[in-house]
Parts: sequence; C-alpha cells; structure tokens
Amino acid sequence: MTKTDKIKSFIFNAGSSIVNVRFVKADGSVRSLCFNPRDTKEIKGTGTAVKKPSIIRCRDFTIARNVGEGAWRSFDCERVLSIKANGQTLTF
Repeated sequence: MTKTDKIKSFIFNAGSSIVNVRFVKADGSVRSLCFNPRDTKEIKGTGTAVKKPSIIRCRDFTIARNVGEGAWRSFDCERVLSIKANGQTLTF
C-alpha cells in the first residue's frame, strides 16, 4: 500500500470526524489544516481536474469557521508529515 493509499484510507475511515493534517507546502514551509472529510459544500476553483492522484482537496475547517469563504485548500499526500483523526495518528 502506498503512502497516498494509506492517507486516503485513513481519511475515508475518519467518517465525518475532524481530520488534522500536517504537511510540507511546495515552498518548503510546514502547514497544518483541519477538515471534515464529509464536507459537501461546493468546491470553488478553476474547474480543472486534479492531475496528480496524490492531491486531496478539502475545506479548511478553521478558515471556514472564522472567515466563511476562501477556505478550500489542497495538499499532496506525498508531503504529509502526520495525519490525525478519532484519537489515531499516522506519522511519516
């Protein structure tokens, strides 16, 4: 099982629980975000499909709660340092 498969499975098994993911951004900085995997709000964006299967799009729970709009983010599973949900943590 690849790292991407493990992360996608972990997110799927989280159900509607809040997931916290810590990853390295493309610029090298470390970022954390929280999201609900079952968030069904409409994704805003360019309308282009993700070309890399390791990219996950989600709505950052913290930004959505505080700002309301512009909360859609994406992260590359290959850059994930850790992911947490339901009291479980995967560290890479």
